[in-house]
Amino acid sequence: MNDQSESRAPVGRIQMALYGLVNLPTSIVGLPIALYIPAFYSQNLGLSLAAVGALIALSRITDVVTDPLIGIVSDRWRTRFGRRKPWMVIGMPLKVLSLWMLFVPDSQFAGTLWAMLGGETINNLYLFVWISLLYLGFTLVDLPYRSWGAEMSLDYDERSKVTGWREAFGYGGTLTALVVPLVLATVFDRPGAANALLGVATLVVVSMPVLMVPALIWVRELPPVVNIRPAVNWKRGLKIVWSNGPYRRLVISFVFLVAAVSMTASLSFFFVASVMEETFERYAIFILAYYLASSAAIPLWFAISNKIGKHRTVVLGILWLSLWSAFIPLLGPGHYWLFFAIMMLKGSAVGALVFLPASMAADVVDLDTLRTGEQRTGLYFSLWGMVNKGAVALGVLIATSGVAWFGFNPASDTNTETAKLAVACLYSIIPALLACVALPLLWKYPLTRERQQRMRAHIERRNERRA
Repeated sequence: MNDQSESRAPVGRIQMALYGLVNLPTSIVGLPIALYIPAFYSQNLGLSLAAVGALIALSRITDVVTDPLIGIVSDRWRTRFGRRKPWMVIGMPLKVLSLWMLFVPDSQFAGTLWAMLGGETINNLYLFVWISLLYLGFTLVDLPYRSWGAEMSLDYDERSKVTGWREAFGYGGTLTALVVPLVLATVFDRPGAANALLGVATLVVVSMPVLMVPALIWVRELPPVVNIRPAVNWKRGLKIVWSNGPYRRLVISFVFLVAAVSMTASLSFFFVASVMEETFERYAIFILAYYLASSAAIPLWFAISNKIGKHRTVVLGILWLSLWSAFIPLLGPGHYWLFFAIMMLKGSAVGALVFLPASMAADVVDLDTLRTGEQRTGLYFSLWGMVNKGAVALGVLIATSGVAWFGFNPASDTNTETAKLAVACLYSIIPALLACVALPLLWKYPLTRERQQRMRAHIERRNERRA
């Protein structure tokens, strides 16, 4: 089978599933960083909550260099194993090591290694070093992984299926990250952020290589379907990407969507514990149900996108999320089950805000390929990954700094009503307003199904003439 016919072949469900499984351990990591790291390092280790949020945001600075660099190099890389897979193999050990050091800083291994590196105590420097290295590991693994997924299919709707499988397993990882603390708290009587982080870290260290290897061995990685021109440096590459109007519009929208979701995640523990005055066990049950609702709704959003297009489905998801966010500040102690029901409805929108924009980003690469004759998926997804991590950090920074500004203290049982109201608003209303900024950008988004299909047809005709 030649490259052209192989690139047109449908992607089988088994291949989609094996590819998607890689996202499960990565997603186990993602949520605890937002849910438990701020609480653990401020409550258990005594760091300032505002400082923790600032350090998480500062750790993203290196992505400005590393993300486009890895994206460009992986686009040009040539090995018998493919362009994307070798980088995932290189990045996995760094990801596993830095994860353990960040999540279990009081373990004997972490203490010994930190002492060997010249560190003395678990302080701001410790947090900054290991979360920066963890995000570098994410870059080395996740960026090539997502570029690989964007290239698995050339079809508008099939790309959504590939992305949907990946994000479904991603939600599986998120749910796993929620089940582990719940089991530890209820079955083994080990509640709290420290035990949650230990359980998650142990699971990921074991599962990440086990779930990544089958995809590396059995899932196809197609060669580029266009000629590769001489490489550009990363600064020039970013200028090229940013000159793509639809992509620029999509990236700006994505910043607001991810920041909004990140704000909600980083304050959820504080809202349930301090505003709702509920136990850790009830928090674990709620957050598990919240993400179950998000995961269960993904097929519905996918069906809607087949009818009205991806961009307008995301708009609908934003409006649905914003509707239910408006009720949250009205709730307090004694309203747990009403809060529970509202958050299930709100959470059902999150899937539309996660997997559909990633699928839309893959469509934008086709526009660049049509215009330039190059296939620069890695470069495009390097900026996408950089924006995603930066927006997550921005959301955490806004949320933690905002509640600290209003006097909220996560270690105190006597927060003022003003501080609690700030937590409620920064948990719900402000994130909804941020998400709504994307509405005008997405409603008139120009890359529809019909245009994408015309672009692919032009690209294939050009490639056939060159062959």
